[in-house]
Amino acid sequence: MKNTNALRPILGFVKNNWFKLSITALMLLAWFRKDLSLQVRMDEPPYRLEKAAKPKEKITDAEPLAAGLPPKMGRMEAPAINLPGFSSNRRTALSSIDEATQHAYLTRFAKVAREEQKRYGIPASIILAVSLYQSAAGKRDIALDVHNYFAMPCNANWNGACREFQGHTYRKYSSAWASFRDFSLFAKENFARLKGADYEAWALALEADGFAETDDFAKEIISAHRRLPVGFN
Repeated sequence: MKNTNALRPILGFVKNNWFKLSITALMLLAWFRKDLSLQVRMDEPPYRLEKAAKPKEKITDAEPLAAGLPPKMGRMEAPAINLPGFSSNRRTALSSIDEATQHAYLTRFAKVAREEQKRYGIPASIILAVSLYQSAAGKRDIALDVHNYFAMPCNANWNGACREFQGHTYRKYSSAWASFRDFSLFAKENFARLKGADYEAWALALEADGFAETDDFAKEIISAHRRLPVGFN
């Protein structure tokens, strides 16, 4: 009986103010839901703190090989070997480049050559020596203007962009690395039989397969090999 008497004022207050109490309850419920929703979103992107993304590597398969369509690999057609600004005799072209420039070139691309060897099994020494010789240590116009370090020609096997030099047409690449990758793909496609062979066997095979016009191409590549950094076999 005492409990009933104590509740009467409360029940009376609720009865007389039920509408206001209902509005207040709804406002509290809405506020609670909004606060809960905010807490949940704070744990989801983009609010969650994440580790900074790593910068994109310069050497990546995502980079296009050429400023055009990807190539179709096939047998090489003999590339032109005339060096604008140099003697037409290839034996004097590389020797026209001072030792410091050659050393800087080899240092610049040594890592690239090793990475290509790991991926495709092409000896890093032959990659580096051929590029050194064909690009005249990076000073030939086709290397400077279109990033072509192997004198790779435009032919029926190439769907990318091209550039003409001295009456001959060469492949145009988006970067120096793309030139190295294209040579690796070409060598893998055409010289799988040389897997495990040394650089001399590769030099002779490239000459026999018409990679260059000179009869002493292999001799020149082997000679260029002697300029490579220590550790290139």
